[in-house]
Amino acid sequence: MKSLADLTGYRMLLSFAHPDDESFGMGGAIAYYAQRGVTISLICSTNGDVGTVDPELLAGYQSIGELRLKELRCAAEQLGIQEVITYGYRDSGMMGAPENDHPDCLWQAGEDVVTERIVRDIRRLRPHVVVTFDPYGGYGHPDHITMHRATTRAFHAAADPTQYPEHAAEGLAPYRPAKLYYTSFPALPLRAMVWSARLRGQNPRRMGTNKDLDLQAALDKLLPSTTRLNVAPYQAAWDAATSCHASQQNPRQIQSIVDRLSRVLFRHQDFTRAFPPPNGREPRERDLFAGVALD
Repeated sequence: MKSLADLTGYRMLLSFAHPDDESFGMGGAIAYYAQRGVTISLICSTNGDVGTVDPELLAGYQSIGELRLKELRCAAEQLGIQEVITYGYRDSGMMGAPENDHPDCLWQAGEDVVTERIVRDIRRLRPHVVVTFDPYGGYGHPDHITMHRATTRAFHAAADPTQYPEHAAEGLAPYRPAKLYYTSFPALPLRAMVWSARLRGQNPRRMGTNKDLDLQAALDKLLPSTTRLNVAPYQAAWDAATSCHASQQNPRQIQSIVDRLSRVLFRHQDFTRAFPPPNGREPRERDLFAGVALD
């Protein structure tokens, strides 16, 4: 394996749901690897068209989805993502919302259908590392949960020649990535958000513009971190990418906490390794590509 200073030739696939998931979720880590030469591709399965947007920002755009996909392209450029793959599903809204029932939304697409699409992209791109959401989808969003389930299935199915054999006609051979990771929000900033909400007299289970964000549940369902990256040197690129998503609320902007402290809280990004499964005795990793041979 090459030194951390040069990872040219390595490939990473990010499998997320909405425009902004890449930046708000792991923008520092993306910049960290892009600047070391990793080829990074991103699946964004929905257009984010159910998100709440200030009407003033929609001037010149035909839809919320059009605006948010433009924001995504801006963020991808800032972070160094080489390819953005869009599936075009409708945003499903938060769990229990009427949007969950829309026939065009991701939640209604069928897990088998989404899994096949991800398998095709894994076989085409041949990533060494795949990253997606944790089982709770970070904060319980149905689109995040769908992408977690479909991506986890696709990770294993992509190596099986009996799965989707029709891909062979497209020249796509079975392929197994070396590692699968789930994003894991750092516990300290999340605890700070819950604490800050309570300090302001707000209910941490009813946060966000629409009061449908349960920060306490997100904290309770955090998986153990197996891998931690120091992304402090990449905060400028991270900030530039999150600024591209001007229509959305940035979770890194913690009210009542000064900017310097916010940067300390977010200096690390955590991940949970799903494959190979951790044995419980190994030390925490410092690199998603640790132990991965360059093919």
